[in-house]
Amino acid sequence: MDKKELKKIVGDVRKQNSIFSDKSFLDNLSTPTSIIGREPESKKLVKFLLSFEKGLVVPLISVYGRSGSGKSTIVQFVCKNLDVDFCYANLRKAKTVFGCINLILSELGHSNLKNAQGINTAFTILEELIIKSLDKSGNSLFVLCLDEFDTLFYDKRGKPSDFVYKLLVLVEKLRTLKKHLCIVTISNKVLSEFNLDDRVISRIGTSEIYFDSYSQNDVLKIIRNRANKSFSQKIDDDVLTHCAEISSLEHGDARRAIDLLRTSGELAGLENKKISKKHVDDAIMQLQKNHTCKIFKTINLKKNSTLNIR
Repeated sequence: MDKKELKKIVGDVRKQNSIFSDKSFLDNLSTPTSIIGREPESKKLVKFLLSFEKGLVVPLISVYGRSGSGKSTIVQFVCKNLDVDFCYANLRKAKTVFGCINLILSELGHSNLKNAQGINTAFTILEELIIKSLDKSGNSLFVLCLDEFDTLFYDKRGKPSDFVYKLLVLVEKLRTLKKHLCIVTISNKVLSEFNLDDRVISRIGTSEIYFDSYSQNDVLKIIRNRANKSFSQKIDDDVLTHCAEISSLEHGDARRAIDLLRTSGELAGLENKKISKKHVDDAIMQLQKNHTCKIFKTINLKKNSTLNIR
């Protein structure tokens, strides 16, 4: 690539972005400033979290449901708008049980530990960090949210059930110090379906929140709200309806609908045109192509890894 080719790439990207006024509203990783729908689930979460005010501390809340159903968004939105200390960790970034506790410590500003230091040392540090956080804020509750919680159970040698047990023991220990900790797990499956031993099952209780797939109307409301904030011109409602219809075929995945809307906008911007249904259809093809390439790349990596082991 030379300077001329780079200049063309820069020009194309700026063309793509010309249609947007604020693209951040189409970012699936950011927490929105307001939520559309999910009032029953939000109310249930608040009820569980604030029960400590009347003496009942819910040790663990299992939030589960299909991908793109708003689980992570709702949990983060609720916790960030309550008077609680909150730590969010996506365990998908970790590969082992020890990697999970290291990730949690990292989110709390602590440097990573070496395996030789052991998981008990890691939990001692976690306890100290939680106490320090609550003392500093003056709040009474610390919420530890563990997203993609099923990742933990891929590491059979790391004893994932022991990890959950240690978290619950920490909840009990902090309670004796008049500090409250609540664990919120987010996954596609309810926590009770995982391979947990009896001492864990007897402690986790039945505090569960199920997120059903978004309806087509729900998805339409969400992307209409995002479109009004992110594009410089009003998007035709039939285009938004088309995005919502396609997303509903994918089990009401709001995240996919937002990706689809953003990609459609980029394609329309490149042509210096208003977004049309054709741009949505072209965006579907592009996203499917990207997904297929990602799958083949993963297969090749696993194949090479297997060959190296042999």
